Amino acid sequence: MSRPLVPGLVAEGESDHDFLRPVIFRFLKELLIENPAADFDLSETLSSTCVKKHGKERFTEAATKLGKRCHLVFVHADHNEAHEAVALKTVIACRTVVLVPERETESWMLADPDAFAKVRGADLGSLPKDPAAAERVAEPKAMLAKVLRPAGITRPTDYFGRLGEDISLQVLGRIPAFARWADETKEALKGLGYL
Repeated sequence: MSRPLVPGLVAEGESDHDFLRPVIFRFLKELLIENPAADFDLSETLSSTCVKKHGKERFTEAATKLGKRCHLVFVHADHNEAHEAVALKTVIACRTVVLVPERETESWMLADPDAFAKVRGADLGSLPKDPAAAERVAEPKAMLAKVLRPAGITRPTDYFGRLGEDISLQVLGRIPAFARWADETKEALKGLGYL
């Protein structure tokens, strides 16, 4: 008999939510399809109502509330603030997995040129040739702006949701930090009895 799986996401910023929510949902859905013994009915990924700019106390309180509504919560931070994501694990009531890119979430977006196929005029030639190299881009936000600028896009964050829907999970899997997160997610699901 299947059980519900309600995933949640606590992220530093709104734009991180826009990209990561669909990536998390798609990854979990793929796990469900790939594992015939998987025993869960997947719900949409819920998001915390606060982001870091709202202040540490409100951010922590919102993460705590989200943990009461979910079975598994992903706690995102950029690499230089990973310790804060780890600290949040202690206040969230359900199982948590820390989600930390090598630099910033935007570096993951740079990994798959095909994800930009629907953005007419994007400068695909500026993207890294190897997905693993995307995490070594020194300024991923600036690189993303450079890729989208020729398409007349001045607010790259408007496209984060679309990139989250279109990016290849297989390509993301070639990024070391994503691969670690994927493995930790599978282990968490096994620990919860879903896989």
